[in-house]
Amino acid sequence: MAGVTYGEPFLTGRSMIMAGDGTQKFVAYPIETGERTLINWIAERPLDGEAADRGDWNRPADLAEIGRHFAGWRFDWLDVPGIIAGAETAYEYPMVDRDPLPRWTFGDVTLLGDAAHAMYPIGSNGASQAIIDARVLAWALARGDLADYEETRRPATTALQLSNREMGPEVVMKLAHERAPGGFDDVEQVIPHGERAEIAASYKRTAGFDPASLSERPSWSVDRSAAS
Repeated sequence: MAGVTYGEPFLTGRSMIMAGDGTQKFVAYPIETGERTLINWIAERPLDGEAADRGDWNRPADLAEIGRHFAGWRFDWLDVPGIIAGAETAYEYPMVDRDPLPRWTFGDVTLLGDAAHAMYPIGSNGASQAIIDARVLAWALARGDLADYEETRRPATTALQLSNREMGPEVVMKLAHERAPGGFDDVEQVIPHGERAEIAASYKRTAGFDPASLSERPSWSVDRSAAS
């Protein structure tokens, strides 16, 4: 379920937070600041039974019902049940993806974005990968080689779809809960910094955001004179 709520700023006032245990999760970040902060939030939990309609993205949600599942989630810096209860309205939607496709291109028609690689929304990659698709597609079309687009992007997004099924970098929440179910005082004793850093770096490499890989790969720019 997702909604927006006016509330007090938390942490730096510009922070994005993810809290959870690998099964249930709450995400929040400000989208408007001023006299009051408008907070965008997502409350995620397992569904009781099968989704009635996997494609229904506009079902008004029962704020009291979802708030009940997050009743104990009160921190010194954020009141999760208060944020949920403070929304005027919210909507629920299924967290679903699709199996990687074996083919995107059919003659002069090809797919990109969610049509090509619908994935769990980990790391905002539904939008980010669509932008990269568009950049690579433009590069391929400018060079007159549409096949290069799919050859470049389909293996990369397939790897990312499968990584997101395993929670991507958010797996640290699951690991923390498994290793210290009763809580902890020092995260270094539960997930050392080196392990956390490698989880994040590995996901950046998979998603195509690793600075070193970006610096080393060929440019997607095209010499206009050569292309024409």
